[in-house]
Amino acid sequence: MISDALRYPVSDALGRAALLRCGVSVVALAVGVRYAVAVAPSVVALVPAAVAFVGAVVLFGTAAVILGSDDRRPLPSVRAVVRPGLEALALSVVVLVPAIALLTRSLIETPAALAQENGAGLGLFSLVSSTIAIFFFVACAYAYPAAVAASVSTGRLRAAAEAETVLPALTDPTYFLRWTVGFSFVVVAAWLVAIAVSRGDVLGLLAAGVAAYAVVAGARAVGVGYARASGGAPR
Repeated sequence: MISDALRYPVSDALGRAALLRCGVSVVALAVGVRYAVAVAPSVVALVPAAVAFVGAVVLFGTAAVILGSDDRRPLPSVRAVVRPGLEALALSVVVLVPAIALLTRSLIETPAALAQENGAGLGLFSLVSSTIAIFFFVACAYAYPAAVAASVSTGRLRAAAEAETVLPALTDPTYFLRWTVGFSFVVVAAWLVAIAVSRGDVLGLLAAGVAAYAVVAGARAVGVGYARASGGAPR
């Protein structure tokens, strides 16, 4: 399972094309964000921000195609991944952003609450709320790839919210196991993207390349799990 995901970006023609596209997208995203922050609040910041947005759309769109498309289909053109990229970004705003915001707030406030004198009750409440926030984030992160895959495989964004389309995958052990692998890869990719954004040297470029590799491998792992769990074509 893990070896298949790790080989996919280099041993499969579609995987190699996706790796190249994701690599360019991560570089565009990192460079755009870095320069947009550097020149903000000038209106000139809109230019690198637009570059970062395009990079994010292509990156999300390519990963979405790997999640929800049959291996027998060729990788769509850059223009063709714009729609799935926008849909994947929209789903991330709805599903992931609130969970990430809640988790971040909880992790920031809990240590301060625990450090307060005579604040045992407040500290316990903060600890419980942080635990709930962690489980909520994991639940959202678990459902998000299945929702994206459902949207891509059916060609309908509404399918991402249809129980009969998404639930069979979420309750299948195959999807759970492969999601665990894919989620681990994506966590590493997010960390590497942060490095690529903060650095403009060779190390940043290397981090962007490895991040793209992790994204493609992670999407492959979860995509296979979704296909098998939903009764799609075997991969």
